[in-house]
Amino acid sequence: MRIPVLLEIANKTVIAVGGGVVAARRVPPLLDAGADITLIAPALHPVLQQLYESGQIQWQAREAYVNEQFNSRLLLLMTEKEELNQALYEKKQPHQLVYLANDAQKSDLHFPAVLQKGQLTIAVSTNGASPIYAKRLRNKLADQLPADIEGDLDFLDQARKRIIAHPLKPKQRKQLLEQITTEEFLRQENRQNQFDKLLEILKEETSNYQ
Repeated sequence: MRIPVLLEIANKTVIAVGGGVVAARRVPPLLDAGADITLIAPALHPVLQQLYESGQIQWQAREAYVNEQFNSRLLLLMTEKEELNQALYEKKQPHQLVYLANDAQKSDLHFPAVLQKGQLTIAVSTNGASPIYAKRLRNKLADQLPADIEGDLDFLDQARKRIIAHPLKPKQRKQLLEQITTEEFLRQENRQNQFDKLLEILKEETSNYQ
């Protein structure tokens, strides 16, 4: 059974075996997340070649050995040779998360269809049943998002930090957090001023009870 999680990969070591089309799709998102990536492949897809030449990834220009064992936190096995992928999979370390491109059932992780809007991340997965359908669902969800979702989340992020920083009662904190996430509140042109007033009122109420 698999559960959806967000993985912190910044500064974590990643070995990617294979430099073809699949690797060209999988490597860039990991690189954007700050992973330390080394590619092992005789040749590179143009996308990966550009990343290597710009110094963003490391490259060992060779084919992986059948009995080779790697010590990275994340291991991506993406060669066109299923036998090689399988042999390397069997050599995996206990602490490793392994992505096996030709066998979704054995993989420790999947790459879902991702929708990214500022601080919002939506991942859609069909557990390998139909990646194309997952992408279509992602696109439908994108059409349903508020036009200013990024601005809304930036506002809510700062507001939440201020609420947590103030000595409010748990009930007050919960009510305010719920109120500012409503569409009615978020669509106000002066929502920042309204939030400031609400926070001051609650602070005064808390002070009066003390």
